[in-house]
Amino acid sequence: MIQIQGIHKWFGTQHVLKGVDLTIQEGETLVIIGRSGCGKSVLLKHIMAILEPDEGDIKIDGRSMFSMLPAEQDEFRLQLGMLFQGAALFDSLTVRENVGFSLYEHTKLSEDSISQKVLGKLGLVGLQDIEELMPASLSGGMKKRVGLARAICNEPKIILYDEPTTGLDPINADVINDLILRMQEQLKVISIVVTHDMTSAYKVADRIAMLYDGRIIGIGTPEEIRNTQDPVIQQFITGSARGPITDKQQKETELL
Repeated sequence: MIQIQGIHKWFGTQHVLKGVDLTIQEGETLVIIGRSGCGKSVLLKHIMAILEPDEGDIKIDGRSMFSMLPAEQDEFRLQLGMLFQGAALFDSLTVRENVGFSLYEHTKLSEDSISQKVLGKLGLVGLQDIEELMPASLSGGMKKRVGLARAICNEPKIILYDEPTTGLDPINADVINDLILRMQEQLKVISIVVTHDMTSAYKVADRIAMLYDGRIIGIGTPEEIRNTQDPVIQQFITGSARGPITDKQQKETELL
């Protein structure tokens, strides 16, 4: 279980996270929605302990991430898998080397053992016979799937997805959605998905939380979020140009 308790984060004078509270249960897929630049990826970096909060704490199975020694944090990160927004593959490495990167870096497994694990994970995301290709020869959808194979290669307990469908056409986006569901079903991990793609959010989520103005302003099942009466959440999920979000933005612009 992940407990996010009162997280505040400033960057200079910019107060990005203003007391974020969330609890994520074992085996759950939680989707965090919100506008671009609202702090969703910043929150993921706190869960990975790449960033430390100015106030608040994050506990994994009751243990504070930020009370750990650096070596303990490094060991914990091996239990995390991360699918980055742009896949973030290493251009100079083959698909096999990309997917097996953490195994090459952090284990003493033989080349054959790593290759077998890599092939298994590539098969799990529906890719075969591409392990010696370079990232430049892959389509956008294939890069995302290779990135997901890398994220699960170390058999993590928690998988983080940062805008997993961004930049993909609707068909490839749905392929990624199906893969997220398959990973959840087969691996029984905690999944945290950051997205502003509501089609994806409704499909993969057990619960959806909206981050707005530095706080979680609503959380519920996809059906509860779809039917919410909160005007801010309604404007976001319907994609309307008019509503409290844009009214607030216009007022802030006028004050400047």
